Amino acid sequence: MAFNIHLQEKQIRIATIVLGTIGALLVGIIGFNIFKDQITRASDTTPQAVTITDVTASTGKIKWSTDTETQSVVEYGLTPTSLTFFAPESIKTKEHEVSLNLLVAGTTYYFQISSGEKRFNNGGVPWTFTTQAKDVSKDASPSGALVSPSPSITASLSPTVTTTITPTPTINTSTPKDTACTYTEYTASFGTKNPKYDQDNNGIVNSRDYSVCVQKNGAITSSPAPTATPTLAP
Repeated sequence: MAFNIHLQEKQIRIATIVLGTIGALLVGIIGFNIFKDQITRASDTTPQAVTITDVTASTGKIKWSTDTETQSVVEYGLTPTSLTFFAPESIKTKEHEVSLNLLVAGTTYYFQISSGEKRFNNGGVPWTFTTQAKDVSKDASPSGALVSPSPSITASLSPTVTTTITPTPTINTSTPKDTACTYTEYTASFGTKNPKYDQDNNGIVNSRDYSVCVQKNGAITSSPAPTATPTLAP
């Protein structure tokens, strides 16, 4: 009787050990699968090939890829410890592209990528990029080639020609013209501007004026011939 009781206790003890071992194996297998799933899931959502493109004075694009479709958020800011701005994705995708707008020119920005409760960065520190100091997108052609300045055109100006106009002498026509046509008076006035004898009003008295006077008045008055003094014979 005592032997049978001892045998039963031994069997119960063995069964308990076996069941405990089997339970421990099951728990280990389940735990390992859960841990493996977590590791795999984290690996599937890890950003790969993170690049920063199309950086201008006020914008920039962040691109990356993942093994599974995820919907992530770019968290960025002005210091590594203050990522207070957010740029979320609108859909789940494997190829990600997020645009950052209204940035400050010539400024360094820091960012990380958040997917679910996981946050990813560049080996323990945020990724960084710096905006351009000046927006040069307006100075480039659509293809990215530099725009050549328009050639300068220099116009040659013709020299200015200055014409000197000699003023016409003022002729006094208010003085009555001579009608006597005395030759001696005319010869005495030759080379002068005496308006009385300037019959053709050209500003100077000469022999032509005497001829005009004679033609107008039809009279010729010559200077008197010298008187001959007779010589008396002794």
